[in-house]
Amino acid sequence: MVQMQLDLASETRKTCHTCGMQYIPSNAEDAALHKKFHAMNLGGVDFTKAVVERFRKNEVWSGGGGSFIAVVGRKDGLPLRNRASDVLKVVNTELAAVPISDEELWSQTNSAATAPVSERETLAKDETTLPLFDRFKVYLYFQGNKCIGACLAERIWEAYSVLAPTAPSGQTSKLPVAQQSSSISINNQSDPAMLGISRIWTSNQHRKKGIATRLLDCASSDFLYGLKIDKDKVAFSQPTESGGNLARKWFSSQSGWHVYMD
Repeated sequence: MVQMQLDLASETRKTCHTCGMQYIPSNAEDAALHKKFHAMNLGGVDFTKAVVERFRKNEVWSGGGGSFIAVVGRKDGLPLRNRASDVLKVVNTELAAVPISDEELWSQTNSAATAPVSERETLAKDETTLPLFDRFKVYLYFQGNKCIGACLAERIWEAYSVLAPTAPSGQTSKLPVAQQSSSISINNQSDPAMLGISRIWTSNQHRKKGIATRLLDCASSDFLYGLKIDKDKVAFSQPTESGGNLARKWFSSQSGWHVYMD
């Protein structure tokens, strides 16, 4: 037997501190993939001019310099939904969020699907008469040929109020959030809610410019046709530290705003 190859050293995997991607620098394909993802993470997700113009047909807000926000939902064409899914892949990677399948992303839901267990059986009996809603809509913020912000909004029916840290322990439960954030205290009893903010993201180079708050404003005013959803009916999914700070800023309060279980 003759040894034809020598394994001198194992390839070292590196984690980029800026974009969070793990890759092997010595692997040309891996390095090229990281370079592409790094650029998207910092400056935004690139699209051709033709694709951006398709998104512009779904415009729900326009700003200076040609910037605009477009909404993509279940009824939109497959090409547009696929491009929205591409942005969400970047968002999920940066936020370390669980991916959502396209089948689930573009599905419909009603109150029976997300009701408390104690009420689900009763609602299920009348499920055929309950109205269906698009479960998710994606709001994308464009500047030039780049998408530099995104908000994934979800139809929900209940959420839990965030309590001040000094609230009596008998009235609270602890909600664990992402690893980079400490836990927050929530009320044990749920309140009615309508809109859930499942994911929200702004590319690294465009933060602190009001993009995220603009996306939240658009989602609350556009998600349900002809109805502007009050902030007390809007809830965040278990927020990261930066997500919690955004929520406090948007709600103008350290507590009293809502979170929901996704």
